Amino acid sequence: MQHDELWIGTMLEGKARWVAVRTTDTVEEARRRHGMSPVATAALGRLMTGALILASSLKGEESITLRLLGDGPLEGVVAVGNAQGNVRGYVREPRVDLPLKATGKLDVATAVGHGELAVSRSLQNGEVYTGMVPLVSGEIAEDLVHYLLTSEQIPSAMLLGVLVEKDYHVAGAAGFLIQPLPGATEEDIQAIERLLEQLQVGISELVAQSLGMEELLDHLMGELPYHVLERRAVGFSCTCSKARLSDTLVSLGEKEIANLISDGKAELVCHFCNENYLFNKDELQQIWERA
Repeated sequence: MQHDELWIGTMLEGKARWVAVRTTDTVEEARRRHGMSPVATAALGRLMTGALILASSLKGEESITLRLLGDGPLEGVVAVGNAQGNVRGYVREPRVDLPLKATGKLDVATAVGHGELAVSRSLQNGEVYTGMVPLVSGEIAEDLVHYLLTSEQIPSAMLLGVLVEKDYHVAGAAGFLIQPLPGATEEDIQAIERLLEQLQVGISELVAQSLGMEELLDHLMGELPYHVLERRAVGFSCTCSKARLSDTLVSLGEKEIANLISDGKAELVCHFCNENYLFNKDELQQIWERA
C-alpha cells in the first residue's frame, strides 16, 4: 500500500530546488471527516497540499497557515501544515456543489471566489508573521506562486491537483514546486518552463496512475536529471484534544458555563478534524470551578 510522502531535491546541477508531494490519502481523510462535496474536496485538498509544500522549508515546531478569504460559496478555506509533515484544514461550507467547467474540471475558482490569500508563519520563538495578497485566480497554485513572488521575492512554479471520482472518493492528489536558485541562468529557467509545458496530463491524474513517488517524479521531470535530498512521510493530523477544548470552555466565563451545567452537558466540534467532544455535568462543574 502506498503512503503519502513529500520529497525534496535539486535539479539543473543544483541551480533549482524542487518539492514533490503525494497527498491522496491525506485529502481523502479530510474529505471523509468533513463530508465534503467534490469541489470542496478539490479546494481544500489543493490548499492542504500547498501548505505541506511551503511548510517543508520550516524547522522544528514551526508551522504555516494558509487562508483563502474569498467571496465564493465555500466562504473560506483554511489549511495548517508544519515541518513534521502534518496538515489539517477545513472549508466553511463543505457541501457546496457547482456545475463542472466546460473542460469537465471542477470549478474551484468560482467556489473560492474573489478575495485575499493570507499566509501566516508561526516561528519557534512564538512570533507569527502574516502576509496578504489578492487572489489572482482562485485556482490556488497560481495564488501561492503570486504570494511567493510578491511577498517573499521568490520566483516559483507550482502544480496542485486533486482528482475526485464519481463516488466522491479521492483517486489522486499531489503537488509539485520548482524554484530557481541564485546562479540559475535564463537557459535554466527556460528549461523549467519547457518542462511544465510538456506536462499534458494533470498532476492528480499522474499520481493516480503512478505506482510510487519515483514513478511520479520520472513523469514530472521528463528528460531533466534530478537529485533527491530528503524524503518524509506526510499525513492528516489534528492538534485538538479534550483538554484543549476544555480551555476553550473556561474562556467562556462563569455565566456561560453555568448555563451549560444547567443543560447537563456540552458538545464541542473541532473545526479542523470534525471530531466531537462531549462534556458531562461533572466535567462542566470542574471547568466552572477553573473559570
